[in-house]
Amino acid sequence: MSSEGPFGPVVNGTQIVFFEYRPSKSAAYAFVALFGLATLAHIVYFFVLRAWFFLPFILGGVAEIFGYYGRAQASDDPSSAGPFIMQNLLILAATPFLAATIYMTLGRIITALSAQRHSWVRPGWITKIYVFIDIGCIATQLGGSAIMASGDPSAMSKSTAILLGGLITQIVALAFFVLNCWHVYSRCKRDPSMVAEKYLLFNWQNHFRAILTVAPVMLVRSIVRTVEFLQGNSGYVASHEVFIYLFDAFLMFFVMAVFIIIHPARLIRDARRL
Repeated sequence: MSSEGPFGPVVNGTQIVFFEYRPSKSAAYAFVALFGLATLAHIVYFFVLRAWFFLPFILGGVAEIFGYYGRAQASDDPSSAGPFIMQNLLILAATPFLAATIYMTLGRIITALSAQRHSWVRPGWITKIYVFIDIGCIATQLGGSAIMASGDPSAMSKSTAILLGGLITQIVALAFFVLNCWHVYSRCKRDPSMVAEKYLLFNWQNHFRAILTVAPVMLVRSIVRTVEFLQGNSGYVASHEVFIYLFDAFLMFFVMAVFIIIHPARLIRDARRL
């Protein structure tokens, strides 16, 4: 089989480029395994810690698994629309699912520590506003991916604009989210609430540090993805497979791993007991 790109179907004499290279099957299956293990760990926590609000996070992990499975299948036939649609749609849609859980986590941590007075936005509204934004991001990225995979040359620019709109919205939302999280964290350190003072043995600060680690990571991922779509299929980012594994697959696995080590449901459960 030829390893020379670009790959994609020819429609009305014009080639629709799916990949500039033949996707690596071994790399794709490696991340299928990694996301599978991480998702399994979160499913265990889901029941053991009764972390029901982590359901979108698990769905994001499942989307990552099947997204990279689609890339593995695309290695055999990079010009086939099915595997391209599968990997493009699921990998793009997975991140908003992961982000939705992170948004909900901050609101619950603030409530658990009785630190509502330190937040710019009420904890209940943090969840509502950001989940609403995330649903919009998921819809734009799913819609844009579906249009891009249709093979219609006239729809390519429209799909790129839709995808960019969702990614830029996600970047702005994440940036404000990081600032608000840092504001609450710094205020809590200067003026700890009654619950936080009782809770020093558990080190509640680690849960803020976890969010302040993973949220910028997701921000970096969205920025790289935005650059990719701005450059187009023939751009430097899209034409080098290392970018999707370094700035998407690895970063999203890192996010899942951080919450395996520091799971917010532990803090929320124990704070309720107090």
